[in-house]
Amino acid sequence: MYAINRLKAAKSAWYWAVHIRRRGKVYFRRFYDLKLGGARKALAAAVQWRDGVLANTRVLTFREFHARRRSNNTSGVPGVHFVKGVRQPLGSWQAKIRLAGGRKVHRSFSVRKFGSRQAFRLAVAARERLLELVADRPFLYSRTAKRFAAMSRARGQT
Repeated sequence: MYAINRLKAAKSAWYWAVHIRRRGKVYFRRFYDLKLGGARKALAAAVQWRDGVLANTRVLTFREFHARRRSNNTSGVPGVHFVKGVRQPLGSWQAKIRLAGGRKVHRSFSVRKFGSRQAFRLAVAARERLLELVADRPFLYSRTAKRFAAMSRARGQT
């Protein structure tokens, strides 16, 4: 079941836990069997709460996911990296992206040929062009989450 797990709190105390993450925010709630009158009622309450959260929260798109700056990024631009190899002793700035189906695309700009600043600028511009190749669809894998994302798009909530 999407985002719902059965957990044990104590010797005979069980609950359903709902855990959802959307755009960096965590939505979490527990539904105890003893408080709600049994496992079935607790599960029904958990499913209802989960569905409400999914219906009212925006989903990250693939394009937005690829445009996010990661904590290990040192260039300041997502998908732009400095590469130094044997064939390029001065190095090169490289723009990378992974497309649907696992296909990787990259563009490299030599520091020797363009200079460091110009190579970086070219790599940033190339990354922006590569980002346009990424589909602007929800970044979801679960069938349940996709259904709610489609419903919210139909209502105009993007």
